[in-house]
Amino acid sequence: MAAPDLNKLQQILASAEENEYVISQIRKNMTKVAELIAEVNTMLEPGFKPERKERKPRAVSATGKRPGRPRKSENPA
Repeated sequence: MAAPDLNKLQQILASAEENEYVISQIRKNMTKVAELIAEVNTMLEPGFKPERKERKPRAVSATGKRPGRPRKSENPA
């Protein structure tokens, strides 16, 4: 009769560990959500002006070819 009680106790302990892990993940995600909500609130303020992102010009390749995978027609193999 003690064996089923020990099995039940082991199940309870295992589920408690899983729940603790889930709760820690929820806490981490909630901090991220709170940060994002604060960022959205600053964006929604009446005087908010987005900063223009300065883009760098593309570097010119020495070979004159564009970056990326070559087209199939250029590969005779």
